[in-house]
Formats: sequence, structure tokens, C-alpha cells
Amino acid sequence: MKSICNSVIVIALFLTCAVSSARAGAISQLMDVSAGRAAAAPVVPGVAPAGSAVKLIAQDVSDLGATQAAGLVNQAKSEGFAVFQLDGARMTTKPALLAHAAQVLHLPGNTTNWDALIDNMGDMPQIHCNDKLLIVIKNSSLIQRANPQLYADLREVAQLSSRRVRDTNNYPVTIKFVFVP
Repeated sequence: MKSICNSVIVIALFLTCAVSSARAGAISQLMDVSAGRAAAAPVVPGVAPAGSAVKLIAQDVSDLGATQAAGLVNQAKSEGFAVFQLDGARMTTKPALLAHAAQVLHLPGNTTNWDALIDNMGDMPQIHCNDKLLIVIKNSSLIQRANPQLYADLREVAQLSSRRVRDTNNYPVTIKFVFVP
């Protein structure tokens, strides 16, 4: 039984070192661990680092890679965030962007211009009965390539919406936007 436990420990140490081999060779990592020196914690793709979703994205509007965004979405859901995912492939013109956002975000009323979108997003905590909202814009690079001004406007609308939500509610509200190329 003792040799099985030792084998499991050695395998676990080797796998820990192999995962972190991007920073240094797996063998040197294994030697560090066996010598009692601490090895860096492995980074598992698709898993957000420990901590709250709010701390992981300090800015109201952030840019993340697909793997980090997937980890953040999982973390946010586990913390009770309402998570919405917009698809940049469906938002390469302003009318298409407004229609897609209104549909996915379940916005009421007429969302035919930026001001209406900002106003309606400001009501999202009440609409969704949740004071923690994460809006992920996947394929955002498609918007930027198709229409750089539309992309810049969307980022500004996201920033203004976050500010409006905070300023108009009498309780703490978190709304974060993540752009994923």
C-alpha cells in the first residue's frame, strides 16, 4: 500500500510540474518540488483563478481571451451573476447590434439608438431581478473589423451603461462587460 501511495505522489508531482512547464522545464520543476522548494501553482485552462468574479475584472469594460472568459463565466455563474453572451458575428451593423442586444438581454421597449440601449441596460437589475450582471461580447473582433467606429461606440455604451447602473440604483449593483476577440 505504501508503494502505491508513493507512486501516486510521484505521479501527482510530475503532472503538477508538467502543467507548469511553460515557465520552466518539467524536470527542473520536479527537482524543485522534490528538494522542498515551492513550485508555481499550475494554471488550468478554462478555470478562473481563485477570487471573486468582480475582482478578476476590475474594470467595467475589459478584454479577455476565450479561455479566460470561459473561466470568468463559470466563476460568475457560481457567484450568482446573471450572465449574457452576445455574438459579435451577429452585430456588425448598428441595427443588427441593437436588435441582437435587445433580444439576448431581454430588454423591454424600443431599442433603436444608443441612448435607448443605455437606458434599457440601466434597467437590467430590475428586469432580471439580479444586482450582479456579466455581459460577454464574443467574436468582438468581427465587429471591429467590419466597423471600427461601431466597435468604439459599443465600448463607450458599455462604459456609460455601467456608470448609469451604479448611479441610478439605491443599492450596490455590479455590471461588467467583457470583450472576447
